Amino acid sequence: MVRFDTSAALAQIASIVVLLALWAAAAIIVDMRALPAPWLVFATLGELIVSGQAFAPLGETLGRTLAGFALGMVLGTGYGIAAALSRTFRELTLWLLQISIFTPTLILIFLFLISLGRTNLTVIVLVGLVVMPVVGTYIRDAMGDFEDELTEMADSFKIGLRERVTGMYLPFLMPPLLAAGRVAFTLAWKVAFLSEIFGFPNGIGWQVKTGYDIYNIQLLLAWLMLFIFVLLIAEQLMRLAQRRFVKW
Repeated sequence: MVRFDTSAALAQIASIVVLLALWAAAAIIVDMRALPAPWLVFATLGELIVSGQAFAPLGETLGRTLAGFALGMVLGTGYGIAAALSRTFRELTLWLLQISIFTPTLILIFLFLISLGRTNLTVIVLVGLVVMPVVGTYIRDAMGDFEDELTEMADSFKIGLRERVTGMYLPFLMPPLLAAGRVAFTLAWKVAFLSEIFGFPNGIGWQVKTGYDIYNIQLLLAWLMLFIFVLLIAEQLMRLAQRRFVKW
């Protein structure tokens, strides 16, 4: 059973209240045309949700994110296990992993959109390749704590690779997989969002760009709030999953 942490929840609520108060004060001091007050932004967001205008862009961004996230998790997990089990493979691919981590995400977005075109598949592959090295690093490092005795036992009983992965490695890797998933989803959501800003005529990113182009800051911030809310909800769901499935 997952226990509700009342003190943590109260601390989070207090921080949100303080942030909203600072935002409201800044809007009053500066100019509400340049920085709309939070109640105006949330009213616009409410209109987008009630009218149904928010759901199509949200679905488009969420679909690309989830597909790319799943691809990155699968590739990253496979790489991490392979890199942990084979020193040769790890050394051969280390420089590729480092390059993929150190390359600025914006450069990758521009490169992919120009080279492969503005398609859903382009964003999915891009998100997957950005997520993969992060997940791979988590899994590779976690596999370093795997007990050699279990591997020797599997060798003695001639257990196949498939059975080892499903019966040994995946149960052992559940905690790092959930931890990596939290980081990976946040990264995937941001990459899909930025890809839409720079190259797509739909999605939440495109709506934010549209608000900027017509200088409707209130609309821009409303879409941005939707982007942030989805990310916060996903973060809380993954935290609950960690508490539910990982018993320390």
